[in-house]
Amino acid sequence: MEKLNLFYPQWQGSGPDLSPYYGAVELKKYLAGQVGLEEVSVSTSPVTDKKNDIFGYDDILLQMRDVARLIDFQRPQKIFTLGGGCDAGLLPIAYLNAVYNEGLTVIWFDAHGDLNTPRSSPSGYFYGMPARTLLGEGDPTIISLLPSVLKPVQVIMAGLRDLDPAETAYIEKTDLKVLKVKELEAGCESLITAVENSMLSNPGSGMDGNIYIHLDLDVLDPEEFPHVPVPVTGGLKPQTLLSLIKRLNEKFNLVGLGIFEYSASGKQPDTFLQDIFRIGIE
Repeated sequence: MEKLNLFYPQWQGSGPDLSPYYGAVELKKYLAGQVGLEEVSVSTSPVTDKKNDIFGYDDILLQMRDVARLIDFQRPQKIFTLGGGCDAGLLPIAYLNAVYNEGLTVIWFDAHGDLNTPRSSPSGYFYGMPARTLLGEGDPTIISLLPSVLKPVQVIMAGLRDLDPAETAYIEKTDLKVLKVKELEAGCESLITAVENSMLSNPGSGMDGNIYIHLDLDVLDPEEFPHVPVPVTGGLKPQTLLSLIKRLNEKFNLVGLGIFEYSASGKQPDTFLQDIFRIGIE
C-alpha cells in the first residue's frame, strides 16, 4: 500500500483531559470530507490511575497494539495521521523509519520537549514522553512495539520553549538540534540547513531526503491560535508554520505528517490548518 491516512484520536496521554480526543473528532468532521481515514478505536473511559508511572497505561498499550496491527497489515510507504495527543505519532514514525532503513529525518514542531521518561516526568502523562520513547528510552513494553528507534541526529526540535529540567539535561547530553521560534520566524533557511545537516550526519539517510513532520499545534502562538490544550506564549505565527511546511514539502520527500493536540473550537478550522491537512493527505 502506498499511503495510509490514519485517524487515531488517542488522548489518554493527557491524563484526565479529553480535549485532544474531541479536537481530533472535530478536525475529522470539518477536514476529512471524502478522504478515507482508517480509524483506530479509542476508549473514552476516564483515566484515573498510573501504571508503570504512566496514566492510562493499559488503554495506551492496547490502542498502540491495534495501530501496530493495522500498519503491519497495510504496509504503507507513507502515513498521514490525524491524531489526538502527540503520543499518537509514535508508531507511524517508528514504522516509517524502519521502512526507510533508519534514514528518516523527523522535524518535531512543538512548544514542549516531549523528552521525559516515565521516571523523570513530573505528571506521568504520556504526552510528555513520545520523543524520548522514539529515541529508545522509556517504558520497555511500549518501546518493544516500535519497529525501530531513532538516533538524536535524526530529530530536529522546532519551536521549543517550555522544558522540564530533565528534558534540558537530555538535550545538552545528546546535543539534540533545537531551533527556536526566533530562528524559524526569520525564514526557512535555518530549518532547511538543519535537515540537510541531519541527513549528512546519518549514514542511513541516503540520497532520497525522506522526512516526517510531527506537528503539535501548541507550537503556535496562542494569541493567534488558542485552540490547544496546553498553550505556551511566544510561539510561531500560523503563516510562518505553513510556509515552513510548504518549503519542507518542496525540498524533501515528505513520507509522513501528523497533526496533534487540537482543542475543539466549534467552527471550521483556520485556512492555514486546512492547507496543512491537504499537504498531509496528498
